[in-house]
Amino acid sequence: MTRIEGADALEELGPVVSRHVVDHRKRWVNAGWALLIAVPSGWLGVWGVSATGDGSPGGNKAIGLLLGLALGAVAIAVTQITRAVRGEPGEYFEVRQRGLVHGSRRGVAGWSWDRVTSLRVEGDAVNSLATRLGNGYRIVISLEDGRQLRADGLTGGAADLGRALLTRCTHVALVPRVPWYGRTAGGLLLAGAAACAAAVAAQILYIADHPDKEHKVSTALGMAVVSSEPGISDTGYAFLAIGILVCAVAAVSFVIAFARGRAYR
Repeated sequence: MTRIEGADALEELGPVVSRHVVDHRKRWVNAGWALLIAVPSGWLGVWGVSATGDGSPGGNKAIGLLLGLALGAVAIAVTQITRAVRGEPGEYFEVRQRGLVHGSRRGVAGWSWDRVTSLRVEGDAVNSLATRLGNGYRIVISLEDGRQLRADGLTGGAADLGRALLTRCTHVALVPRVPWYGRTAGGLLLAGAAACAAAVAAQILYIADHPDKEHKVSTALGMAVVSSEPGISDTGYAFLAIGILVCAVAAVSFVIAFARGRAYR
């Protein structure tokens, strides 16, 4: 049998060496915090766009930063909610003497170590935020029956689970995963950075070429009334600020990806 089910059958895999519980609750907490950031910052950004009155360049930049912060927080919330919904309630992994057990409220199944056909263990935690979101560690286990099991940094003792798998699955050739920036041609990354930099310059030049205009109107009494007409609306400033921010971040990201990807080429 490639898959073992039932309490009695699982005893064939031997005693429990370690147990690793997946903390899906923390994903919901992460999503809640992200939404708490996204809602007020997004509301303030939209309110700033729709507010009447002449907008200063500093104010427009602040609006762009608020909207960008809201979009980033929404992206984090959606990712965390998706992973929480996709996960199984009460999910856990057990390393046993002669195999691996994966269980949840939906059921329990086990496999002997020789049924593991592919193993990927990645540990690339770079900051506390990645660790908090569960992105600092990732394990993908492929089994003979076609099933795939996944664990990340929100699995209790994820690093210990990874070491146990590497120790017991020596028959599996561990092929390191090449990140996307290692698979992408360096020229394309530099071209993307150049395109983003050009987009930033174009937006800045557009703002410079559309200054506010003054109009003088003579009244019947011979008095001159000066009125100001904005070259770019407040909404336009907000969208340009967001565009400049996004393109600048993308350009820097492409350059960093090119530098990090050189080790894989």
